[in-house]
Amino acid sequence: MDLTAAQWQLLGELVSAPLTDPSRGADSSAAAAVRGLDPQLFPADATLLTWMKLAGPSGELLTATDLGAALHYRRLQESLELRLSEVARFAAAHEPSVPRFARNVRLLAEGSLSFSDAMREPPRTA
Repeated sequence: MDLTAAQWQLLGELVSAPLTDPSRGADSSAAAAVRGLDPQLFPADATLLTWMKLAGPSGELLTATDLGAALHYRRLQESLELRLSEVARFAAAHEPSVPRFARNVRLLAEGSLSFSDAMREPPRTA
């Protein structure tokens, strides 16, 4: 999905808690600013997310829809998977120098080794 960083941030904020709907409340930009959102972009971003069915009005509030929450958590999952793969690649790159530690990190990242088992087997240094 092609959203800007500000739109992703707004969607994440809406998943956390509703905000005053900018089309219904005069103080919505101030509330958005308190939550770290750009008050200039907030009204247009809220309108776009509503149009895309990622957010919707609920009385005076704007909330994330089920689709918006699913998209937010999917993006979060993908970023965590990327970080985890980077950790596994880092461990693999250092496997020749500290093989047991690198193997345990890789197995832990893959889910093949539990944290407690990895902790029971301390890495050996050269």
